Amino acid sequence: MIEMEAMIPETAKADERELARQEEAVGKVAWFGGMAVTAVTVACFLTLVATADGAWWEYILYTLVGGVPLAYALFCTLVMRQMDLSVFNRYREHLVDRLTDLQELVFRDELTGLFNRRHFYDTARAEIDKARVSRQSLAVMLLDLDGLKKINDEYGHNVGDVVLANLGKMIASHTRSCDVPCRLGGDEFGIVMQGTDKRGAFALARRLWAGLEAAPMYEDGGTSLMVTVSIGLAGYPWGGESVEEMIQWADADMYANKVSRKLARDMEPIGAEHSGDIEAVPEDVFGSL
Repeated sequence: MIEMEAMIPETAKADERELARQEEAVGKVAWFGGMAVTAVTVACFLTLVATADGAWWEYILYTLVGGVPLAYALFCTLVMRQMDLSVFNRYREHLVDRLTDLQELVFRDELTGLFNRRHFYDTARAEIDKARVSRQSLAVMLLDLDGLKKINDEYGHNVGDVVLANLGKMIASHTRSCDVPCRLGGDEFGIVMQGTDKRGAFALARRLWAGLEAAPMYEDGGTSLMVTVSIGLAGYPWGGESVEEMIQWADADMYANKVSRKLARDMEPIGAEHSGDIEAVPEDVFGSL
């Protein structure tokens, strides 16, 4: 995933730099103040010693007169410095928390809880740069929910939203912590999978399809909606040298997947029941292994 520093807004960075400058200015004032007090105290002490009559108790008295304010000044300078650093650190932690919350708002899809289209492309570009350097595999999956318009027309947009939200949960439950599942918009989803080759991406596609075959995405009373998705796969280096090439490859693969399944349904004999067995789907639906 993209490092947080790269995603901090420029205005927030400017505020943090201004805070750092103010903290540095306060530190300088405290340091120069302490040095000034020290210099004055030492000068007074030396003057008193030079004009003393030489009695031993006078030296002790002058030491106390000069030493106590000096020690107090040094102590106050240290305390002020620690308080200043404590306030600065608390403010910095608060700023980081606010930036984290802002980051979630900017890069999360509100309906599904997945990352959004912007984060998908930012992550894909960052990961392909890493893959070029490390020569590791990278895979991208595109998913398109079949028949969302029909669901919205027949059951209403609220039901369609529930289907999309549950599909997002299904996708998230089948991905690893290092994967980046996203909603690209409407009924389109995408997953960036670092360190994943073609076979690993194909395995995830199978698991997602099996999960959708097993669980409805909407249930209410006597209504239970099962849905299907069209899936396209691409990756580096086997499916493009850039993010744009990989997306084109995956989009073409997804379209071929959709057409192949539609043709398979249209060619079934009238009255024949679809088996629902994902093993019956040709492997090249997701691209050859």
